[in-house]
Amino acid sequence: MGEETGGGRCPACGTTGAQPGQLVCQGCYVPFALMAAPAGPDAMAPAGAVDAMASAQPADARPAADPHTEHTRVIGRRGDAGAGSDSTRRDAPALALRLSFPGGQVVAVEPGRHIRLGRERRLCPAVAFLAAHDNLSRLHATVAVEPDGSASITDEGSMNGTFLHGYRLPPNEPAVLNPGDVVRLAADVTVRVLP
Repeated sequence: MGEETGGGRCPACGTTGAQPGQLVCQGCYVPFALMAAPAGPDAMAPAGAVDAMASAQPADARPAADPHTEHTRVIGRRGDAGAGSDSTRRDAPALALRLSFPGGQVVAVEPGRHIRLGRERRLCPAVAFLAAHDNLSRLHATVAVEPDGSASITDEGSMNGTFLHGYRLPPNEPAVLNPGDVVRLAADVTVRVLP
């Protein structure tokens, strides 16, 4: 391990500066115990970071555990860690999907939830402002966001259709929604999926 740099390099993402006793990479938050054994001096996990990696060593080569030390350390994310954007990290919390409507209203759909789009206020309370659009069905479409953040829209058998990328969606078949997509409900309600 490079003494001059103060630590090793994460074998998963390449973040440098891993310290002895550190259990989790500061860049990708992957526990060192779940990583493959490091190959070479440049791709080293911090010394003593993982009992699982140390188990490949003979028992007499392992450092003795101090019963008075804490077994788990919480390491904060370093600002200079090169792990990429939060949207690509495995542990990044899923963000709410935000829908922008023609009147300037923005409705958020949290992960693990869904909202109904239509003109019936009792069926679609999150978008009660759509009641003025008489060409929408009472229950026109449903937008769902899965716990992992993936989103979809399903036409609920509407009379005037739900359109994604200019194509009418078949009834009761979910279509994937991505940031930047434009959905049209009937002829005149344009919904934008905000990034």
